Amino acid sequence: MKIKRIFFNNGFIIFLYLATSTTFAEARDSKRLEFEEMYAVVDVESVEKSIEHSVTLGNTRDGLLRKKTLVGPTQLGVSVRNDNCLVGYEIASPDETTKRYRIKVWITKESKPIELVVGPVEIAFLPGKILQDGPPVGDESQVVYEVREVFEEFGVASSMVKKICLPVEYRHHFERKVPPSRANPYVYIEKKNDDYAESNKSIVDDFGVHSLSCRTSTQVIQIISRYKFVE
Repeated sequence: MKIKRIFFNNGFIIFLYLATSTTFAEARDSKRLEFEEMYAVVDVESVEKSIEHSVTLGNTRDGLLRKKTLVGPTQLGVSVRNDNCLVGYEIASPDETTKRYRIKVWITKESKPIELVVGPVEIAFLPGKILQDGPPVGDESQVVYEVREVFEEFGVASSMVKKICLPVEYRHHFERKVPPSRANPYVYIEKKNDDYAESNKSIVDDFGVHSLSCRTSTQVIQIISRYKFVE
């Protein structure tokens, strides 16, 4: 099966970035925008063979390592520049489902922080590659992310940020991935659109090769400067 790579028009990506929310007013200089630091979200409609596997994940809030069962893939973050992707797996039976935490994020180094209310870890993003004709494009990422949902709460300013993706330690059998100090966090910005396009993709990640039926959207995962949990 021939896998077609999705190319994104730079003007379209800049439009998404600028149009998301007034929360990002201080980060709207398009000259700063690095396209390798943005992913387009792709929903997985079906998987030829779903994975259910136990791994050990770190936690950015308390620093502890815990055994987790990953199920999926359920979602992809597709790089707008190369064939890298983030492969999303749901976490079976997330812990502390009613807990809420406050976190400050800085969109850029110069911006003022915004405060978000987040829940427990619900998804893990593993680094992967989209299989296509020709040699791989771009350096392969080695960073694993935990994904937390962002909730609206009284007294906290509303924003277009729907999830936050934070780098964590990952262990699977004898493999260990520790995020480097330069690993960047991301926010998940939802820009809904009723115009969806379906496609088939083959990807490879730590669990092997997957054949997916996908549905693209105009949601994006955008890099941020830094974050800090508020006690």
